[in-house]
Amino acid sequence: MTRPDDATVELPRTPAEPVRSGFWREVSGALAVGLSGLALIVLVLQVIAWVRGVPGPGIGVVLGHFATAAVGVVAQRFADRRRGPEAALAVVVVAIATGVAIWFFWWA
Repeated sequence: MTRPDDATVELPRTPAEPVRSGFWREVSGALAVGLSGLALIVLVLQVIAWVRGVPGPGIGVVLGHFATAAVGVVAQRFADRRRGPEAALAVVVVAIATGVAIWFFWWA
C-alpha cells in the first residue's frame, strides 16, 4: 500500500561507455608495477647490506630505481586517464623508463 509521502524517483539510465584498456596499456601497467617492486627490492637489499656491514647496491642505484619507478607510475597514471596519442606517448614513456632502469642498473 503506498502512502502519499512515499515517492519513487526513477533515475535515467544512460549506457556507460565501455572502458577499453588495450594490450599495450596493460603491458605498460605491468612494467610500472615491476619497476616499483624492483625499487623496493633494491632498497631492502641495501638496508640488509648496511645492517651486515657489507657493500650493497649503493645509494645511487637505489635512488635511480626509485626515480625510474616514479616516472613509470606517473606516466602510467597519465596513460590510464587519457586516450589517443597522449595515452600512447605515456605508454612509450613507461617503456623508456623501464629500459633506462634495466640498461643503467642491471646490464651496464
